[in-house]
Amino acid sequence: MSPPDKSYLQVLSELEQWGSYETSAQPRDISKLEGIRLLLKDLGHPERAFKIIHIAGTNGKGLTATMISRLLCIQGFATGCYTSPHLIDIRERIALNDQYVSKNIFVQSASLVLKIARSYKGTPYLSYFDVLTAIAFHVFMAENMEWVVLETGLGGRADSTNVTDKKICVMTRIGLDHMEVLGRSLKEIAAEKTGIARTGIPVIIAPQATGLKPWLQKHFNSENVPVYFVEDFFPEQFLEADITADFIPIPWVECFQTSLCTMQVLFNEDRIKKQIWFEAVKKVKLAGRLDLRQNVTWSKHSLDFKTMLLDGAHNRDALMALSEYISKKNLIPFTLILGMASDKLDDTLRSPLVELCSQAEKLIITPIPSPRTASPEMMEKFLDECGALAHSPEIKYVNSAEEALEVSLDYREQPVVVAGSIYLVGLVLQILENRRGS
Repeated sequence: MSPPDKSYLQVLSELEQWGSYETSAQPRDISKLEGIRLLLKDLGHPERAFKIIHIAGTNGKGLTATMISRLLCIQGFATGCYTSPHLIDIRERIALNDQYVSKNIFVQSASLVLKIARSYKGTPYLSYFDVLTAIAFHVFMAENMEWVVLETGLGGRADSTNVTDKKICVMTRIGLDHMEVLGRSLKEIAAEKTGIARTGIPVIIAPQATGLKPWLQKHFNSENVPVYFVEDFFPEQFLEADITADFIPIPWVECFQTSLCTMQVLFNEDRIKKQIWFEAVKKVKLAGRLDLRQNVTWSKHSLDFKTMLLDGAHNRDALMALSEYISKKNLIPFTLILGMASDKLDDTLRSPLVELCSQAEKLIITPIPSPRTASPEMMEKFLDECGALAHSPEIKYVNSAEEALEVSLDYREQPVVVAGSIYLVGLVLQILENRRGS
């Protein structure tokens, strides 16, 4: 093992001691930001070294962030992008000009941040996400980024990323997710996410559920926050926009339009530049999100899955979008590999899971790589109570994602859909590539 790889693995091992939510099942205390504020102060305030675009929402944050980052690069800016979670390698979360941060650069910043964090000896409180956010800020400062696109981790108001000034804020679609932390209704959740806004700083708002738009308008007006609703602003500014394909999923279109509106509010460009943006952002995709692949090789067996769809959908809106995409792409009948966190199995998922599972001919239920996982027995019980198994699909329990793929090899000529958790999708991709995740 080369010295850089050894140092990288050592840093990752130390980071894990902070216990991320996905590996520890311990929810982050989102009420405490004193730790990250002190950490950034002791680092010399790296978060003040660049201009920030801040993104909150339930679905579409990562794709919107990636699209905006791509467009800023096209504008000629040195651009950083911070997203979460990652599929295979933690460096996916920190991008420099559309490329994952190198191991050397990551280790340099992480080593410094961890040294300072250790010196606090637990006081003030620092979460895994606090530490990782500070590492990202330090990387962006060290590499002289001019603009940085920040995706919130959870919520907005008390998120680790919400300790900065910003040039513009973006709200993607708000839905019912993380309700045990953020609230039991759309408006309660929206109230947390709108906490990223600042007086006088514009907010771009993607299309929302019926009834939420007037609430958001009233809320931001009371805070003296300029608001641009994508459904109104996009048709005015992009008159010649034409998105044509056999089927483009609505969530992708919303992210596409939101990213373009954000750029136009910031830079107010002419028709020619807007067309350049339009063509560039059409090519942006995100692995593991409505990720349709053909002839997927599993090198371990030297066999191909003819069609595979990977999607980390785990909340109501995302699961409904996944079912619509499957129908429009004519992927029925298909084999469904499904794994979910136990805390996601609530009433909001009953209807979407009925819609998804009723289209599946075969159902392979697997745990996800997290202590939060629902057992296969728990999953089947929930699905049965929902009525998702009324069409009597062939059901198999397995003990791991790899075993799920082994079973699905028998049906590789028909589409295989992997869904329910972004961590499951990441693990499946690791297995197919015969590599270990970081």
